[in-house]
Amino acid sequence: MNYCVIDGKSYDVVVKDIEESFSILYTENTGRTMSMGARITLDPLGTFFSHKVTFKRSKENYAEFDRLYEFLTTPRYDGFPIEIVHNQTTIKYDAYVSQGTRKLQRIFVELKKTMWGELTVNFVPMEAQVMPE
Repeated sequence: MNYCVIDGKSYDVVVKDIEESFSILYTENTGRTMSMGARITLDPLGTFFSHKVTFKRSKENYAEFDRLYEFLTTPRYDGFPIEIVHNQTTIKYDAYVSQGTRKLQRIFVELKKTMWGELTVNFVPMEAQVMPE
């Protein structure tokens, strides 16, 4: 199983860490009632699974790590498909990147190479993956 496929491609990088989070979003119609006990009325939109993924360069494959970085840092009007580990299988959804970080490790002046450390990226779904019952 590929743990993280981005836009149909399995990049030759190491997936070091995946953190999954979820948000259940509600409409503005959600709120407390004025009745005794002030029971809340819920109007859910759905559940959104997001993923924070940390990538590392695979061996000496600087170019592939750079390609992944360039793809993820390119702004888009539409999202891109992602397939990522979820429960005992994977989940597929259209995502966008909200933010990411990486840290410079070393510059090899004589080799004209720049070594970047881990790349951490947040993938956010374009629409709910679980709808209300």
